[in-house]
Amino acid sequence: MLTVAAVAVGAAVVYVVRSTPQYRTAFLLDTSDPGSPAEGRDFGALADAVGAAVRNSGDRDALSLRRFGGACGEPDNTRELVGSGTGNAQRISAAAHALTPGGRATLNSGLLAAIDDFSGRYPLRGSKRNRIVVVTTQGTDGCGGDPAAMNEQVRDRMDALGLQLEFRFVGYRVPAAEQAVLTRLASAVKAAAPQFTQDSAELNAVLEKLVVPSLPEAKPVEVPSQEVSVTACSRTGTPLGVTPAPAPPSVRLPGRLTVPAGAQVYAVDPKTYLMAPAGKTCTLVFYDSSVYRQVHVGEPPLDFEGFGVGLTEDVVTGVALDCSDFGKTAPELLKYLDGDPDATENTCKAQDTGRTVNIPTGVPGLYVGTIRESVAPDVKGHLRLLNFRGERPVTSGLVCLLPKEQADICTASLVYHFLQQTAGTDISTADRDRVVSAIEAYVRSLP
Repeated sequence: MLTVAAVAVGAAVVYVVRSTPQYRTAFLLDTSDPGSPAEGRDFGALADAVGAAVRNSGDRDALSLRRFGGACGEPDNTRELVGSGTGNAQRISAAAHALTPGGRATLNSGLLAAIDDFSGRYPLRGSKRNRIVVVTTQGTDGCGGDPAAMNEQVRDRMDALGLQLEFRFVGYRVPAAEQAVLTRLASAVKAAAPQFTQDSAELNAVLEKLVVPSLPEAKPVEVPSQEVSVTACSRTGTPLGVTPAPAPPSVRLPGRLTVPAGAQVYAVDPKTYLMAPAGKTCTLVFYDSSVYRQVHVGEPPLDFEGFGVGLTEDVVTGVALDCSDFGKTAPELLKYLDGDPDATENTCKAQDTGRTVNIPTGVPGLYVGTIRESVAPDVKGHLRLLNFRGERPVTSGLVCLLPKEQADICTASLVYHFLQQTAGTDISTADRDRVVSAIEAYVRSLP
């Protein structure tokens, strides 16, 4: 009897080991009404991308499909369509294509239910990785409520169940005003920044990269920092009460940052550098302030709206200028706008147009956002920053307007400006890489 029992136990162990997948991925698909065809958020592209991704997944990967979207408070506003298992790619593809969009984006219900799907002993969890991939056309929960409370609820559910889950958020033509909310959700669950895609080809590529074993997710690789020569910017005017220090002949770039082909580094001062196309004229203009200045790298005459890279910096001055970018995300603003009769919390938040999509940095007092401006057929990357870490709060805007074939220079330019703002902070590697990835994805998504 002991021998029989031992054999049975051994067989059970072998079965469990062989049945346990290395990777278990749950797709959470937004089936809410994505809007009119004029908005371009067709559901068919989502179904096609999910179908292609699962068909190209590993044979032993455990995959499942859950949808969300419907009436608020109703139990069927999220439902598992295909349970987790191997060899069910065709079922998932067929189920996704059989769906009809409708109702509101019940993202919160979908996330909580997807987490619960991993709570039982069976289906077996992945031995190496367990992930929930959210594919959505909208960045906010359609049933309203406080996004911060929703984020906390998601974290609490995972903690209560003792689960270690990875989240990945993929947006397809998500409205610019909703991208910041989804980015904050990703940050709350310690996930990589959402990848916002604008066409079906880009959506397919992102999902394939997430699930195909031969195309693992790119992981940050630390490379030795590079010492590069710099070109000093010429100066017009002199800041009040300040003697500008000369720029050094070279600078050491932050780790992982390299100079793209056809670009070089320009020195504004010993602490400020710009990445821009090589061989251009860099001009620094001071105005009636020790801080307010503009820099442009491009063709003369000075033109801040022409091709090139332009930087504008100033101290925080008033509700109209500063609350319009970060009124809903930077509570420190009111402290420095105390003399402004319009500087109330409600006024400041109301002034925020939502045009700037906030990217949480993880650094207290440092706010970063992107602005989407269509100037097809060129690339226009626009980064806004608000920094309270110095003696006086400084707001800055970096604009890179270049032909599409030089988009990599715009990416490097925006990333370099952000990394300079984090100098001297204790920003974590995860937060740094998350923000950098968000900036890179933003430039890739520009029309």
